[in-house]
Amino acid sequence: MPTYGKLDSFDESEDWTQYVERMEHYFNANEIDEEDQKRDIFLSVCGKNTYKLIRDLLAPAKPGTKSLADLTKLVKDHRDPVPSEIIQRFKFNSRTRHSDESVRTFIAALRSLTEHCNYGDTLNAMLRDRLVVGIKRDRIQRRLLAEPNLTFEKALEIATAMETAEKNAQDIQASGTNGTFQKQINKVSKSYTRNNSGNSKQGDCYRCGGNHLAAECRFKDAKCHSCKKKGHIAKKCRNKSANGNLSENHREFKSRFKPRAHFMEQDESSESENDFGSFSFWK
Repeated sequence: MPTYGKLDSFDESEDWTQYVERMEHYFNANEIDEEDQKRDIFLSVCGKNTYKLIRDLLAPAKPGTKSLADLTKLVKDHRDPVPSEIIQRFKFNSRTRHSDESVRTFIAALRSLTEHCNYGDTLNAMLRDRLVVGIKRDRIQRRLLAEPNLTFEKALEIATAMETAEKNAQDIQASGTNGTFQKQINKVSKSYTRNNSGNSKQGDCYRCGGNHLAAECRFKDAKCHSCKKKGHIAKKCRNKSANGNLSENHREFKSRFKPRAHFMEQDESSESENDFGSFSFWK
C-alpha cells in the first residue's frame, strides 16, 4: 500500500494544535486506524525534544502506556493553556483592518481570533459587526450601514465587490494616464525626428527653412533682425506678429533706406547673414 504524505517531527515554532491536525490527516490518508499504532507512530516521529517533554510530564509513567489522545492533550495543556475568554474577546473587538490588508485577509484574521471567544451561534453576527466597524474605509462602511437586514455573508460580498471595483478603477485610470503620457512622448519624438532627419522636407530647418539639418545650417550663428536673438533668420522668427509683419526695427530700417535708382531684391537664400537681400542698381 502506498504511503501518502510525510509526518515530520514537531517544530517548536509551529502551533501544536495544527501539528496534531496534520497528524490526524496523515493517519486518515493512509488508513491507519489502530490506536496503538497511531500512538507509536506519533512517539517515533514527534522529535527528541517533544518526546523528552512527554516523558518528563508523565514520570514515572511511560509514554507507551497512554493513548494518543492523552499524549496530545498533555502537550497541549503544557504548551497552550486555555486563554482567557475575556482577553480573547477584547482582542477580537479591538482588531481593525490594516491599510495594506484586503477584506478577505481581514476576515481570516478575525476568524482566527474567535477560536477561544466561545461566541457559539452568535459568531456570524459578531463577524458582521466587526467587519462593518473595523473596515476603515469610509465609502464601504457607509454602504454597509445603509444596507437593511445586513447579514455577515451579505456584508462580506458587498465589501469585497467594492474593494475589487475600486482597484479595477485605479488600474484603468493609471492605464489612461500612461497612454496620454506616451502620446505626448511620441509627439515630441516625431517633431524631433522631423527637424533633425537628413531626409526632412523643404522648410523643416527651423533656422532658415532649408532642406538640411538644423545643426548644419549656415545661419546657426546668425542674429535675427526681427527679435535680435541668435540662431535663426527673420524669415523663420517665431516672435513676429500674428499677421507676419516685420519688427518695428526692421520696418524703420527699410523706411530709411532710399535707393537712388530702381533695384531688384534677390532671393533671401543668397544672403550671408541678413534677411533683406542685396541690391543691384541700374543706370
